[in-house]
Amino acid sequence: MIKLENLTKVYQGGQKEAVHELNLEIDKGEICVLVGPSGCGKTTTLKMINRLIEPTSGKIFIDGVNAVQQDKNKLRRKIGYVIQQIGLFPHMTVKENIATVPQLLNWDPKKVDMRVEELLNLIGLDVSENIDKYPHELSGGQKQRVGVARAMAADPPIMLMDEPFGAVDPITRSDLQNELLRLQKSIKKTICFVTHDIDEAIKMGDKIAIMYEGELIQYDSPKKLLFNPKNEFVEDFIGSDRGLKVLNLMKIEEIMDKNFKSVEITDDCDQVLKKIEQSTRSSILVTDQENKLIGYVNFKRLKEHKKNKWCDFIKEIPVIEENASLKDGLNKMIENDIILLPVVDRSCRLQAIVTMDRLKSYISNKYIK
Repeated sequence: MIKLENLTKVYQGGQKEAVHELNLEIDKGEICVLVGPSGCGKTTTLKMINRLIEPTSGKIFIDGVNAVQQDKNKLRRKIGYVIQQIGLFPHMTVKENIATVPQLLNWDPKKVDMRVEELLNLIGLDVSENIDKYPHELSGGQKQRVGVARAMAADPPIMLMDEPFGAVDPITRSDLQNELLRLQKSIKKTICFVTHDIDEAIKMGDKIAIMYEGELIQYDSPKKLLFNPKNEFVEDFIGSDRGLKVLNLMKIEEIMDKNFKSVEITDDCDQVLKKIEQSTRSSILVTDQENKLIGYVNFKRLKEHKKNKWCDFIKEIPVIEENASLKDGLNKMIENDIILLPVVDRSCRLQAIVTMDRLKSYISNKYIK
């Protein structure tokens, strides 16, 4: 899909090489992550792909066609672009922001409206609540989602993402990463993703290109980078906690347990107590009649106050989705001092559970000989 041949960018009258003879191929439907320290040339490379910056020498092929020989505007309309600052137009609504490129392409207004609603549903934003809002009325995570939707609006085969989640808090960042990975399962775009964070690169990338001072040091799958770093620089850049980083390679869906007991809010107290005893756990998850998670109740506390309404003792519990990484799951368990996580879908319907014992057993069997 994307092929870079001896791509070079020289600044300051030939005195400084930002990128030096970069050779790289990104396959169709693949997420390639460019990662490295500040000034290594990753953002310059990204900008050269859609010709926001012109290369000094070398070639850029997109689907076998030399991008340097194409009209810039036509090229960019086929490439979605997402940046850290998001860049939403402040005077436009969510709908108007997302519709920008389709309107430039003279889409039929009805088709534009349908596409905007489709994308809002896809990125997990309620249409009626958000379509007419202005950027200042959105949270950082919502703005970033709209930025991704705008980049996808004309259904481009390629998306370029320059530190897209760098400006949000760590919890929102993790959620956005998981959302993009979930989306990628269905949209299958060819994505070139820039980050300075090796953990993010390992989690997001099908392939990772580690760069230093304008040169490509190693281009491999996350697993190969972790287990076979090319040299000392790559080892140091990955860090000494490579064992923990392996958790980013594994998904919750690999270890979740669908064989578990839960109770409905309509059950009576005796039924709840009986199900907890049968589950051999100290607590049990509670759902509504549509299987949406409400929280959990503790056996001991419930038994002590049996005469009261049992639903008064329901407590909230953190949740996770199946496309999240094991590192996401472990972090949530440690941060919330829990040993069980409910796995829910996007509508918060209970799907499975993940336990600390199951997580430890899986890692031990897979990686510890």
